[in-house]
Amino acid sequence: MRVTKQTVVLIFGGIALFNLVFGVAALFLRRGDAVDSRLGHEALALARLGDAHALFYTPASHGDLAAARPDLTAPEAERGFAQGVQMPSVFRALDHERHFDAVLLYGDPTTYEPLLRHLGETRDFVLTWLDNATLIFRRAGARPWTEGDLDATAGLFKGENRARFLAGAATRLIAMEQFPMARRALDAAAADGGRAPEYWTALALYDGQVAHWPEALDAVNRALALDATFTPALTTKANILYGAERYDEALAITDEVVARYPDDPSMLFLHATISHQAHAYDREIAALTHLIQLGEAQGISTTGYRIYLGQALAETGQAMASLAQFQQALGEPDISPEQRKFAQDCVDKIHAKTDPGK
Repeated sequence: MRVTKQTVVLIFGGIALFNLVFGVAALFLRRGDAVDSRLGHEALALARLGDAHALFYTPASHGDLAAARPDLTAPEAERGFAQGVQMPSVFRALDHERHFDAVLLYGDPTTYEPLLRHLGETRDFVLTWLDNATLIFRRAGARPWTEGDLDATAGLFKGENRARFLAGAATRLIAMEQFPMARRALDAAAADGGRAPEYWTALALYDGQVAHWPEALDAVNRALALDATFTPALTTKANILYGAERYDEALAITDEVVARYPDDPSMLFLHATISHQAHAYDREIAALTHLIQLGEAQGISTTGYRIYLGQALAETGQAMASLAQFQQALGEPDISPEQRKFAQDCVDKIHAKTDPGK
């Protein structure tokens, strides 16, 4: 059976299906003062780091950290931190050097999914805080976070803000595959969430995760009826249509989203993934090429992108260009065994077709 785009493990920027792009700016610039300011910043989470001395953090946290805890910022290391959230081996090397006592993950879960999965598998850090936008892990032995903590924090908010908080928390629970707890959070948000696009979008995310496509589509359409420009709802709808194999409809949405956010890696990769299934290879090639440019500029691995680009180029008959991408990926030190086998198989097939005498 042919190995497809979906079976190759992406090292950087992979969007697991239905990991919601809950961009903080997109979330909170829409309705101004109606939204509790605590939902758009990390104040609640940072208060839990009072005894921390060495912090690993997503670079998106820099602004809030610099304002509240400048002693925990490490601007000289943030390039490495950006790599570490995508490559756990880099995180481990940094941890060996700096001996982190806390890990702060902020923003869209797709941007730190590899590290989140690694922390769950290794268990030498434990989750000690979860809110609508932030996760904190501490060294094993710290008091673990519980569902009761979620209930207590949700009690700080009222009405739609409580629903928004619970919706954001649910997306992080889904990213951690804590589906029953995510469902309970969404149920608790239902009474106040009817007029909040965040609630309906998170509910759509959950229904999509369990392949309830009609229910997911209904929920995301309710979000878009409240705010037709709400980016998390648009990207979630694209994912739902993708899961339901309605690729052309999904592509029309990501065309719009990428035009609005041309340099957002999550948006670009979603667009590339859907373009592939819609056989819109020119659009896939353009998105992956730009992702590689962005990754190289940031010093982040582009191995997975090159493998996907090699596939797309092969689909359009550009054998030599495809070969160059696979060969470059094979030369990267962070290529996984599965990626290596897939890329080498592709190289061998290209050689067999272009030089059948060998």
